[in-house]
Amino acid sequence: MLTLKSINFEQQQFQIHQLQQSHPEKMEWLIGRSTACDLVLPNPEVSRVHGRIIYLDDAYYFTDMGSSFGSSLNGKSIAANEQHELHLADILQLGETFLYVEGITAPSPLSSTAALETYASVLLPEATWAGEDLLCRCCRIIDETPDARTFCFVADPPVLFDYKPGQFVNLAIDVDDKPVIRSYSISSSPTRPHHLSLTIKRVPAPSDQPDAPAGLVSNWMHDHLQVGDRVQFIGGALGHFTCLPNLPPKLLLISAGSGITPMMSMTRWVQDTLADCDIIFLHSARTPEDIIFRTELEMIAAQMPNFHLAITLTQKPLQHAWMGLTGRISTSMLHMIAPDLMERSVFVCGPEGFMEGTRSLLETMKFPMQNYQEESFGRSKKAKPAPREAAATVWRIESETAIARNGNGNGNGHQTKTLSPTKLAPAKSAPAKPAPAQTAPMVHFLKAERQLPVDDTASILELAEQEGIQIRHACRVGACGACKVHVRQGNVRYDTPPSALSAADKQAGYALACVAYPQGALAIDA
Repeated sequence: MLTLKSINFEQQQFQIHQLQQSHPEKMEWLIGRSTACDLVLPNPEVSRVHGRIIYLDDAYYFTDMGSSFGSSLNGKSIAANEQHELHLADILQLGETFLYVEGITAPSPLSSTAALETYASVLLPEATWAGEDLLCRCCRIIDETPDARTFCFVADPPVLFDYKPGQFVNLAIDVDDKPVIRSYSISSSPTRPHHLSLTIKRVPAPSDQPDAPAGLVSNWMHDHLQVGDRVQFIGGALGHFTCLPNLPPKLLLISAGSGITPMMSMTRWVQDTLADCDIIFLHSARTPEDIIFRTELEMIAAQMPNFHLAITLTQKPLQHAWMGLTGRISTSMLHMIAPDLMERSVFVCGPEGFMEGTRSLLETMKFPMQNYQEESFGRSKKAKPAPREAAATVWRIESETAIARNGNGNGNGHQTKTLSPTKLAPAKSAPAKPAPAQTAPMVHFLKAERQLPVDDTASILELAEQEGIQIRHACRVGACGACKVHVRQGNVRYDTPPSALSAADKQAGYALACVAYPQGALAIDA
């Protein structure tokens, strides 16, 4: 086994790499920028396949494969296609990346049976991700654009990732020793189940609020996450933004910025499955350098007759010739690229303003909006209507058996719950009557052993935060499902039905803490 330490002084990155055998006959390892290489170096001065290392006659040898910028060994340039033996403490330079030979041992003499078992355990995991929390290791980082990166993850131990193309996951990391959860669309396809990829764009502070904090988790991922680091996926894949299970015969995918990620997942799924689906893919970017997945999309368009790519730039290129579309998406642009627009199912993802504009544009074109879907995270939370002045949805959670409680107040009795939505009509005014003295209803957080008076204008999450009770959460608008809590007793109200809560979750007595409001006394497992 050969151990290399990669050093990039410009980016201040230091990583340890071990060239291991995936099968007993493997005696060659490729190095380059391509994700197909055994050692991936995401540097523009490293060629897609820059060089290779082979083990021959009890020694390791490096060969430059005709790279664009060349290679050097211990400060001396080496010619292409020439073998150079590597020794302990040698330094290879590929572009701006230095590879220090830190350890040299012969490949392990695995028996055929042991090798097959190792190969099967790594590449053919039997377990499938069933929606539980999952610890994953970052195995590859790909620079897509100057401000967008793809992070590829595998599970420890290995599992097969099961999800629908277009869905998202909740990612939990520690930022400044504080746990933070964020939702990210999956850019890989479930047809490639051994890994899961998230393509994340660096997020600047809002232009109209320059002092506001930039994207906390997204920027932390760009600045700190390295190959080999581990992160936690909270629950399974979520969301209804997917072309499955009923794949439409014609799709129009419209995206902008990082909204391209779920579209890429759906496109890769159609490509891999050879599905009978005609796709028009319309993406809006500022400049050619901002087009995420550009090379791959152009390759798919060249290989798939049922895939049609259209890209429009919102800023006129200054240094490069551009023969494609320019300007914001308009009626004339949609008619030009999709003459059969009314026959297609439309999926839209991107910044909030982009989605609002696209939705309004389609409505003015009399598009059948029942064939329209959109996906967006981070929307601002709408103002809550006064609970006594507007109709709302109340989920009644009724226990058929009493909750048995032990001495410390925790519920541990078995119960069967029924759950049904009921619309509340606006309350009618009535002459005031003196109310009899009674104890105010309380919200009881069972695990924290805390109680506080009900405030039906504050969500369960907001009430918990007032008392310093930790409930994990992410979007705060009921879109991601990270804040799901078990309501042991009582009723909750939603201003709008929660899309991130399944019918089975509702039947089991779960609620989304960020958008659920107490209706009288509650007992919550939190």
